[in-house]
Amino acid sequence: MVRVKQFLMRSIVNFLIVEDDKNFSAFLAENLSKHGEVFTSSSFEEAAFLLNKQTFDCAILDLMIGDEIIGPKIAKIAKEKGIGHVIAMTHFENDDELIHEAYSNGVDDFVKKSNLETHLGFFIKKFSNAKNLRKKISELTKTIYITRDEDTLRQIRGICESYAMLEPIFFYGPTGSGKTALAKCLKELLNIDGALINLNCAGMDDDLLKSELFGHEKGAFTGADKQKIGKIELANNGILFLDEIGDIALSTQEMLLKVLDEFEFTRVGGTQKIVSKFLLVSGTFKNLEKLVSEGKMRPDFYNRIKGRTVYLKPLRERKGDLKILIEHFKGLAPRSVYYSAEVKEGLLNYPWPGNVRQLHKIITRLSDVKSGIVKKEDLEEAFKTYAEDPDKEEEGRFITSQQINYAKSMNSLQALLDRVRDDFLEFVYSECEGNKTLISKNYQVSRKSLVTYYKNIELSGMIQ
Repeated sequence: MVRVKQFLMRSIVNFLIVEDDKNFSAFLAENLSKHGEVFTSSSFEEAAFLLNKQTFDCAILDLMIGDEIIGPKIAKIAKEKGIGHVIAMTHFENDDELIHEAYSNGVDDFVKKSNLETHLGFFIKKFSNAKNLRKKISELTKTIYITRDEDTLRQIRGICESYAMLEPIFFYGPTGSGKTALAKCLKELLNIDGALINLNCAGMDDDLLKSELFGHEKGAFTGADKQKIGKIELANNGILFLDEIGDIALSTQEMLLKVLDEFEFTRVGGTQKIVSKFLLVSGTFKNLEKLVSEGKMRPDFYNRIKGRTVYLKPLRERKGDLKILIEHFKGLAPRSVYYSAEVKEGLLNYPWPGNVRQLHKIITRLSDVKSGIVKKEDLEEAFKTYAEDPDKEEEGRFITSQQINYAKSMNSLQALLDRVRDDFLEFVYSECEGNKTLISKNYQVSRKSLVTYYKNIELSGMIQ
């Protein structure tokens, strides 16, 4: 029984190795000691003693010690002692009965020694991620995708614990349920370094959609006066989030399917192969099975995009989240206002057909009530305006009622213009993942002025 400690760092991670091959045990101990404190044993008795004496975070067990298969028995004790991750290893080729016995006794990963030797870094990273996963999920679901719904949290954990890092993720949920926010949340949870690139495919012309996805070369079609970089290319090493994916035409489905299989494509009008490895995240509330039966979606495309599915509940079924979201959006509003008891009750009892997006817009509109005291009739008017048109504009005008009311409440046209500028530049900052060169190119704003602007608002804490 040996204890190996990495003295150069103070670690709270304890590893247990149960292995009677001294050379392989030394190999594991040397590599694991870089990440924490290592305890080794070479028999059932030594392992049982350590498990009763010490708290461990991860155990790596040889299933066969001497001539006996004792690994599953040790794994069961380890799980009973609360060890978060147990890896079982063996020299044997795949043995269905042994695999079944190991997993039945609480093993998290079953691997051949040769694979563990080659991919030990992968398993260490997986364990490290899993150890902090619950804490990280708790933090991000309080700030980015706000929920306390246990079904949703369970599905998020399942995705984060999956090995298939590039297997597509599909969100099935109603419009306004927070698909984009959840995509942002998963980007952080999955430690994806590249950008999150968003595209809403709803009602988009097929030629335009192809150009948006794949980009185009100069002269590819009438009006293509310069080269355009597509969303797929921008999403390299990141996430491509396609909302309302059920609206994509069959020809584009075929092209996208090929990209998902080969991770390469050509721009519209081009010949050069471009490599882009990305995680596809998509969403819709349409019945995809019905689209397949109607011939509007390719069966192979359907099977490809529905790799890992998250079912997002409508807000009316997330009563526990409603109060939290109301307070969150009140905190984001430009000014604080007083809500009467009738307004508070009305917000909690409303069915929210537009889900989280509608709630956000209603709270924002209520923050513009000039008197600062929100009454029942103000809430009813906000509901009525949203019901008539969620993005209502005044007849023959580009400006909305909300914008007019804001300017009135602030007694200033400049205040309105400043807010439109701030909201727009904050939106494109998120859309372009903070790439000021891309923002400058896409929206014809000088990069110098963008650098100054974003530096100021970063200092003020508006952009983290």
